[in-house]
Amino acid sequence: MRILSRRTLVSQFAAMALGATAFATESGAATRNAFTATAPSFLVRSFKDGPDAAEVIGKSVELRRKAHELWMPEKTWASWQPRCEIVLHSNRSSYLRYVGPSGSKTSGASLIERSGDGIAKRRIDLLVDQAGGYSALAHELTHVVLADWFGGRQPPPWVDEGIATLADSEEKQSLHCRDCRRALANGSAMQLVELVELRKLSSRDQAAAFYGQSLSLVSYLSACDKPEKLLPFVDLATASGYDSAIREVYGIDGIGALHRLWLNHELSNARSATLQAFERR
Repeated sequence: MRILSRRTLVSQFAAMALGATAFATESGAATRNAFTATAPSFLVRSFKDGPDAAEVIGKSVELRRKAHELWMPEKTWASWQPRCEIVLHSNRSSYLRYVGPSGSKTSGASLIERSGDGIAKRRIDLLVDQAGGYSALAHELTHVVLADWFGGRQPPPWVDEGIATLADSEEKQSLHCRDCRRALANGSAMQLVELVELRKLSSRDQAAAFYGQSLSLVSYLSACDKPEKLLPFVDLATASGYDSAIREVYGIDGIGALHRLWLNHELSNARSATLQAFERR
């Protein structure tokens, strides 16, 4: 996918107006029937005494809008066809029937089926907790939003999970940051050149470092420049390699230099966290 060019001020305002109209239409169009609600981009299935399906649609539309504006503001907003189906499960056995045994320790899962250059299916399964919450919605919906950018291509895992994890609660993010610091301390952390090229985890032991480092790297690059530069950067890296893309987009002299800058940043954060913990004693 090409890097989007800068629009003129007039076309920016026009695009914002169109996006606002599309969002208003999306958020105001939910219809319900028993435990089901539909909108132009969503179909939500709940259960007896479960979360209100129309309310889930309202939250989903807002989460989609925020993710879209943060990561791809120049991409035209359009209703999803096919709709994103969101299924709420009242218990883990129901949840696992759809997501499989790999979801035994999760509360949310997203499925994107690609066909050619487009998307043939969007689905999110959520396990509702005893308080009626479904905290995994933001994370899983972010995966679905990112699929808009990549179309028929599978996004690199580090950027897919790193951005989605940024949508998690601060508490969950802090646990991933802790895992990243631990990996750096015990030597299990990956070099960034390994992280960005990784396509599949080799073992469960690798998962904690992967998620922690992915979140950390996405956060660092988003602080280096506008967050909306990240996805075009990934496109450029896919086409011409990470060294070239890092130089062009962020002005950093290749993946090795990025690793050193990121590592110094993480070590500084780790020292700060240690000092704060000591001062709280």
